[in-house]
Amino acid sequence: MINSGNNNNGSGPPKVTTKWVGNDSEVLNYNNDWWNSDDEDLFNDVNSVVDNIQQNQSAQTSNNIKYARLYANLELLGMIGGGVNFNQSSRGARNRVTYNVVKSAIDTAASKISKNKPKPQFLTDGGDWNQQQRAKKLTKYVEGVFYDTKAYELGQKSFTKGGVFGTGGIKVYVKDGRIQLDDVFTNELVVDDYDGAYGKPRQLHQIKYVARTVLLDKYPDHVNAIRNASTGFTSDQNYRTTVDMVKVIESWHLPSSKEGTDGRHAITIDTGTLMSEEYKKEYFPFVFFRWSERLLGFFGQGLAEELVGVQLEINKLLKNIQISQHLMAVPRVAVDQKSKLSVSQLNNELGAVFKYSGNAPQFFVAQAMSAEVYNHLKWLIQSAYEITGISQLSATSQKPSGLDSGAAIREYQDIETERFMVTAMRYEQMFMDLAKIIIDMSRDLYEDNKDLQISVPGGSFIETIKWKDVNLRDDQFIMKSWPVSWLPSSPAGRLAKVQELLQAGFISRENALQMLDFPDLEKYEGLETASNNLTEKQINGMLDGGDFVVPEPEQNLLYCEAYATKAYIDGIIRKVPEENLEKIHRYIDHVKAMIKAAKEAEAPPAQPQPTMAQPEALPQSDMIPNVQV
Repeated sequence: MINSGNNNNGSGPPKVTTKWVGNDSEVLNYNNDWWNSDDEDLFNDVNSVVDNIQQNQSAQTSNNIKYARLYANLELLGMIGGGVNFNQSSRGARNRVTYNVVKSAIDTAASKISKNKPKPQFLTDGGDWNQQQRAKKLTKYVEGVFYDTKAYELGQKSFTKGGVFGTGGIKVYVKDGRIQLDDVFTNELVVDDYDGAYGKPRQLHQIKYVARTVLLDKYPDHVNAIRNASTGFTSDQNYRTTVDMVKVIESWHLPSSKEGTDGRHAITIDTGTLMSEEYKKEYFPFVFFRWSERLLGFFGQGLAEELVGVQLEINKLLKNIQISQHLMAVPRVAVDQKSKLSVSQLNNELGAVFKYSGNAPQFFVAQAMSAEVYNHLKWLIQSAYEITGISQLSATSQKPSGLDSGAAIREYQDIETERFMVTAMRYEQMFMDLAKIIIDMSRDLYEDNKDLQISVPGGSFIETIKWKDVNLRDDQFIMKSWPVSWLPSSPAGRLAKVQELLQAGFISRENALQMLDFPDLEKYEGLETASNNLTEKQINGMLDGGDFVVPEPEQNLLYCEAYATKAYIDGIIRKVPEENLEKIHRYIDHVKAMIKAAKEAEAPPAQPQPTMAQPEALPQSDMIPNVQV
């Protein structure tokens, strides 16, 4: 156990740490509060702190190896930085399990949850039109960074690591003036158990193995320290590497308050300090996903840990069944010793005839295992999926019998995925946290680069969003998340759902084409919705203060009138500037005039009314006046 001999009475940070082993103690010459150390001592203090934390957490490292072994179905010997060292001998191949419920359950859960792409959306709280537009563009800006950094791909990897180890993560950093993301291997992270007991540690370390040549190029002022640094991997499970790698520790300590000066960010090796600077952020440059939260502690509990007992029992039964099958469940022939029968006559010849005298040979196959053993195996496999919350049918991509309609299948999936509701919320929260860090880092980048911008891919074009047009203070917006992939993932399921919405009148034909999102329909959908897209671009441009435009005669004028009218009313509610609303009003008048002119042009010409022939006057009677005959 490591106890800090902290008797600091304002005379400076403690420089003595006591290590107790039984009744004996050993004085170690390093500072637990490494963030208060001078650069000359910093590397020694950081390496000592990290080494002691790893020694205290050796059981956790061993468990991570076991969980990775179960998921990867390999005989792993150790973990090296961001990778693993596995047994490449024939013995390692023989020790693979034949029914891996751990991998099946984790991969199935990942396919159900991480297929969604949570999209942070920014809304203003009582803001004016300008702030609302900034919030709208801020949503696109973050979406563009997600696309540029492949955030969703890294999110899926973090989800899988969370299922295996309990915790997965993404690192956020700046390189060459752009925000970058990196996948984080769980064993790279070092957090003191007591510091992270409530899930909010004040210090965090990340261990990476970096090529010595890369360090020499990046830190030319520390050539001697880098050249003298020990080669990594030398003591890791007798693993022999062919590359020259150096163990690098990057450390963070959060400031105690907004005005605190004890925040520190450092990069060290075992022979020197490569970088040290004050750290003013109130967060670590990481976002984390945890499969399941523990009652105490920083690291989460993974699905592999929940299933390890069941998986080991399945492995044991399968091994016993395999041995029994090889020993017992093979065809055998019993021949009476007194019978005159040549054993060579018993062969695989079709229609063979053999002669014997005495008792006839008996052919039989012994039962390898009782039915209870096989039923117990089935029960264990079923229990593994029940613990996970996944049906065995989903894990094997099978549809329950009797569920034929799209609505019934979706209802079945909804009921099944309710088990993962909390897990899915943690997955969405990871992207919310990522968006917050991206916004904060973008503000810092903007201080040095006033032209900071990001490209956002659209349906058929790429839009460029500049940071100066989206910059908002934290108190000017609120953020919520919604999943992009809310429709079924299969083409048949997506088509059925869109058809239901179309038949119910909730969406138009053009919107239905957009929602299908099939690659083969992309070109067709672009042509079919081109008129609507142009209308929306015209209206939104004028609402944003652009020049007044007149719709083209070839556009869908009825859609132009309907969309412009709704946009005009919505603009009044959102307090759009009067001059912008006036352009929309003029646009509506032009559209109405064009519709009227089009109707008049299509009306058939008036046909002349036929003239009725005037009848001749009837003869009058001279005898009776005014009486016609």
